[in-house]
Amino acid sequence: MAPANPAFDRAYEERLHRWSQLPLRWLQPGEPLYGVVDLGLDRYVRRGLPARHRTAVRPPQEPAGRRRGCLSAVLLLPLQLLDLEGMVEAVGESTVRGVRRAFHGRPFSGGWGSAAGRFVIAVRTGPSTHRRFRHGRTLLAVTDRRVLLVDHDHGELMAAFGRRELARTGTVRSRQPERVDLVFADGSRIAVTARSRTHARAVRTLLDGPGPH
Repeated sequence: MAPANPAFDRAYEERLHRWSQLPLRWLQPGEPLYGVVDLGLDRYVRRGLPARHRTAVRPPQEPAGRRRGCLSAVLLLPLQLLDLEGMVEAVGESTVRGVRRAFHGRPFSGGWGSAAGRFVIAVRTGPSTHRRFRHGRTLLAVTDRRVLLVDHDHGELMAAFGRRELARTGTVRSRQPERVDLVFADGSRIAVTARSRTHARAVRTLLDGPGPH
């Protein structure tokens, strides 16, 4: 949990106010904005995005990256094909991290083709300026019609969900006060974290409050 620092809290609230203006340009005529919250994916959600889901077009690499020799490219190719990170994470399920994750509670269910999977893909892909597919944060803007995922820096729209797709939030976990489980209409779910217990409560109020469900 963030330290109790009034000056830091004020600075965060000021940033949150600025961030709340970013989704406005994506609203449809007559679409009211109920609120904007700052969220991060739960720390136990897979950090990288599998290569098969990296469908976004990204800017070209820096010149230094293009100067890498052919031998290096050949040596690195098998590692890229093996999705080494995925293998490491699979092994990690039987390690200390895997044990801690079991007590933490499952942070993602439903598979990559589910609504929760689309949510993770959108956040990990990030805005067009992000190249590594490890992005972890989003502004979540809620209207009466949609839930928008918007980039913090330039307000780029990363994804949009129909309001009825995000059905509700899950059970509050007393040992994880900053965690909010987003439950989708197809039964899938994803755990996200707010900055504090208070902000997590605001997320639940926003998503479980007015508007069609």
